[in-house]
Amino acid sequence: MVRIFFLLIFCLSSCNKKTISKKEHSIYWQKNSAEYVALSYQAFNIAKLRLDKNVKSSDRKPAIVIDIDETILNNLPYNEMLIDSSKSFNEQSWSRWVNKKIAKAIPGSLEFLNYAQTKNIELIYLSNRRIENYEPTKENLISLGFPFNEKTLMLLRDETTDKTKRRNSLSKYEIIMLIGDNLSDFDSVFYNKSNEKRINNVDSLSYLFGEKFILLPNLIYGDWDKGFE
Repeated sequence: MVRIFFLLIFCLSSCNKKTISKKEHSIYWQKNSAEYVALSYQAFNIAKLRLDKNVKSSDRKPAIVIDIDETILNNLPYNEMLIDSSKSFNEQSWSRWVNKKIAKAIPGSLEFLNYAQTKNIELIYLSNRRIENYEPTKENLISLGFPFNEKTLMLLRDETTDKTKRRNSLSKYEIIMLIGDNLSDFDSVFYNKSNEKRINNVDSLSYLFGEKFILLPNLIYGDWDKGFE
């Protein structure tokens, strides 16, 4: 009888446990793990080393192309809200979040970009935020202390999430580094491809990672998670 009682208690406690989704686990890791913070600092420390090494005399002004979301701005509260309300990403809720202008800086990002500015590097923000979110994005960046003035280039999305056309418009600059959390932030060979092809392309371009391509960790979303639940 006692044995049956304990089996019943175990069953009830197991049944009452909330099942944690993979997405929730990813958000928890990115919010709470010291490893995430360390990897972010590591990325920008490497970027600083490469900047000091790679700035050379050129006819074109040296530039760094920087993604925004989950690269220099942390949108964890928005993603937590989606989980808590059992909703998926949508442009309306995302725009409301952007207009709050309260995203925090990714560890190491602010220090690195301000350091790069002292080296007379052109800093170009290249993001898939929509053009109509230009002003709140600019205000959020400025409020945190990121370099931004009347001449700063910030190329947002108009027609497509493919960044190739916008990157190609920067031919007057010597692009010495690209920083992002998604492989398509770096090169068109990664855009809208299967994970198998993306891995093959990473293998082919492995010599660029940690040199010209600086990758930030993002377990929450990206091209890798198509069909991921």
